[in-house]
Amino acid sequence: MEQDPLQKMSLKPSNSHLQSNRSRSTFFHSITPKHIVLLLCSILLIGGSFVTSLLHPDVFASSTSRSSAHCFWHRISAGDTLNRIAYMYRANIWTIARANHIRNINLIYSGQSLCIPSKVQRSATSGLQANGHVKWYAYKALDWSTRALANRLLRNAAARHGLPANLMLAIAWQESGWNQHVIARDGGIGIMQIMPYTAQALNRQVNEHFDPYKLYDNIELGAIYLRALWHGFHGNMSKIISAYNEGGWNVKHRGIFNWRYVHNVRALMRWY
Repeated sequence: MEQDPLQKMSLKPSNSHLQSNRSRSTFFHSITPKHIVLLLCSILLIGGSFVTSLLHPDVFASSTSRSSAHCFWHRISAGDTLNRIAYMYRANIWTIARANHIRNINLIYSGQSLCIPSKVQRSATSGLQANGHVKWYAYKALDWSTRALANRLLRNAAARHGLPANLMLAIAWQESGWNQHVIARDGGIGIMQIMPYTAQALNRQVNEHFDPYKLYDNIELGAIYLRALWHGFHGNMSKIISAYNEGGWNVKHRGIFNWRYVHNVRALMRWY
């Protein structure tokens, strides 16, 4: 009896079906434990990123409504830790954590900005006395700095005070080579070479207690002084630069006589 052609077709597997089976078999045999581990790691990384994105607002939330006048802003770089940042600013780590609503001090994120409260805990050795007077030649109170840190803080201060960043950078380089751990013969302190009596006058002007021997405070005082000169000389760059070096009163009453200083700073400004 002749078999039904349809029955023959159903009993005989097609070539495409066999090739599909072979492909599946080859695929599963090619999977090794190494591939499985890599797959699991990828899943964990994706899941971790998702969870972090959910937790991020609660774990790391700088209050943007907080006035910048009460904060120094530190942009977190790769490798930064909260301990290192606190040491850098002579601050208490828990003060910084509370100011930024950080619940876990081991969770901070590169690229984010930290509020460093302006009234942070000072180191035991301070160049600023309780009555507001600034000590002369207090070498033990001097902070250290790196050029990378100085660059970042100078740019941040310029942005806060509405000053050209290249002006801040150029004057700081001309004054100290971006070196905080230095006191000039005439008593000028740190990166911005702030004189003790200038620091006292600026502190009274803004009702603050900035210590020129501390890195961040020194830059802040320099920015406050430059901003006052900027407004006083209506943006005249040569007069602003000259006044930073010889004093505003001298520029107003005697004119610019330190042109070499002015030319050096203006040349440096073209580099930044």
